[in-house]
Amino acid sequence: MGRDGAISRGPEADTRRRRRRRACGRVERPKRAAGARANASQSTRERILACAGRLLAEQGFERASLRMIAKASGITAGAVYKHFESKADLLFEVVKRAVRAIPLFAQGGDGPADATALPHLAAAYTGPDLKMLRQLSIEVHLASTIDGKVNRLLLRSDELAIRRIGELVARAQRAGRLDPRLRPDFVARAFSVFIMGLTHMETLLPRQVGDPAWREFVRDRVARLIGEL
Repeated sequence: MGRDGAISRGPEADTRRRRRRRACGRVERPKRAAGARANASQSTRERILACAGRLLAEQGFERASLRMIAKASGITAGAVYKHFESKADLLFEVVKRAVRAIPLFAQGGDGPADATALPHLAAAYTGPDLKMLRQLSIEVHLASTIDGKVNRLLLRSDELAIRRIGELVARAQRAGRLDPRLRPDFVARAFSVFIMGLTHMETLLPRQVGDPAWREFVRDRVARLIGEL
């Protein structure tokens, strides 16, 4: 029996499993030592997230089954549930992981620390390096129409994001950096809608992906949208 409960089929099967794991960006297995079990668990979780991100973006929420994700990760489907309660939870973790990879989020935790960074965040969404995030964002909204848990998670996530952005806008207005005549909650909602539009660039504006002039145009439009002075 293999480590994940699968029947070993010899060197060829081992080679195929190694190739699948490398395809999903698997890191080298940590050496067995104190805390090795925790490290191995974290490594497996990251491998699942990497494989799930690729498959969910390529196949969609309905078609990318947990069995497919588990196979690509080199584990059993049952082992996925040790890390994620459901496919809906896995989808949201994948999206959060992709968002945290954006430079503006990498150092700031849950998002930009200042509303004046919002135009730069919107501009970042036009780059080719965020293609997977754009695809996953669309997939979350599509999945919310067929999966109740995804719908609940999305509503909660959107509510928190809009509240957070509204607070940043209000703070920047009090500091004299944004137009105080604009309603912070409306600015936050308008920004969210603008970002959602950018996630459709592969379909609507494929030639603008990675275009520096378009990137600057988006940055300028969002700066005006939030009332930058």
